[in-house]
Amino acid sequence: MVRQRRLHHGHKRKLSFIIPLLLVYVLVSAFLDLTYSGYMLNHMKRITTPTTTEETNVTKLLWEGLSRLDRLDQQRANLSKELKNIAKLANVSEEAIGPWISQLQPMRIADTPGNQTALLTCQDIAEIRISHPMGRGVTKVVELGNYRGSGVAVKRVLSTVKDVKECTKSIERGRWNKCFIFPNYKLLKEILLLQQLKHSNIVQLLGYCVQSEETGENLADHGVVSVTEMGTRFHVGRARKMDWKIRLKIAIDLASLLDYLEHSPMGSLLMADFKVEQFVWVGGKVKLTDLDDVSNVERKCIVDSDCRIDRRDVGIPCAYGSCQGLNAKHNMNGAYKTVLRHLLVHAGTEETTLREELRSMSISAASLHSRLLQLLDKELTLDSPTKT
Repeated sequence: MVRQRRLHHGHKRKLSFIIPLLLVYVLVSAFLDLTYSGYMLNHMKRITTPTTTEETNVTKLLWEGLSRLDRLDQQRANLSKELKNIAKLANVSEEAIGPWISQLQPMRIADTPGNQTALLTCQDIAEIRISHPMGRGVTKVVELGNYRGSGVAVKRVLSTVKDVKECTKSIERGRWNKCFIFPNYKLLKEILLLQQLKHSNIVQLLGYCVQSEETGENLADHGVVSVTEMGTRFHVGRARKMDWKIRLKIAIDLASLLDYLEHSPMGSLLMADFKVEQFVWVGGKVKLTDLDDVSNVERKCIVDSDCRIDRRDVGIPCAYGSCQGLNAKHNMNGAYKTVLRHLLVHAGTEETTLREELRSMSISAASLHSRLLQLLDKELTLDSPTKT
């Protein structure tokens, strides 16, 4: 009984220590929210009935607001991290203060344990709590995970994916484990690619675990698991309705990515199956998230006509048995058909010329990137107030 009283008194002391800190956290979070809300309200009052001059500044206001929101989110995340450290010193579990700091924030590579370049290990990944599915492909599923209060995307192979289900129909039950070998190989390939490819429009690899080819619901026992940045689905239909400058920014980022893939450390990379579903929004940027079909092998050929795309001559000759440069053309064609033709809809001679060059695949990614930057600079110059 005496021991129980002491334990009860100890818990009360811990809570009396941590509750004021939680109160400070709540007040600071509220202050951050009010600061941002007040900032936006003051500006929104001015543009409720905008003049011509003010209309041109709406996009600038949007970007300022998004940048400010990103900084406030980072401040809130830093506060949450400090509170977790204080709770640990006070011997109070994170679960006890969870209701106050439960807002899930996207995890970044700098948030990983130890030094800032460390990746999550199998032990770390075992702590991830799966929240709900985010997407499903032919060989793997993507799920939202919670790692110590941070949001992450978890990729793994389950028995419910198409490739595994089709395989299990054709062989006896005792050999079903063979059906996971190829899907797990593709996931391993993506992990290795993410380790080597570093670009602001490719999702960051936060960690991985490779134990065996076995699968299971429990992450601690799962054979192959990849953990990346958390993102939200990229919708072309929504993007095409955005302001022209925002669409230009997305197109510039995509052109930069295409140029990087053409000159990557692994050679010219091919996105064999270019789909919108392979991209997500992460922190206001569109990022490539699905890399398991990426290859650095150019198409084999015997004659020049073997190097065509959609039966069209794109200016790539057959040389030494391969179509050198066709990967880049293929990527440009896929980007134009799935994304760029929807974004670059704007009245102007340069825009029309760019669309035609993209359609005919007669422009390089580097040239596209440079010319889009010039277009954006021109638009921003027009928005700038004229000095008198």
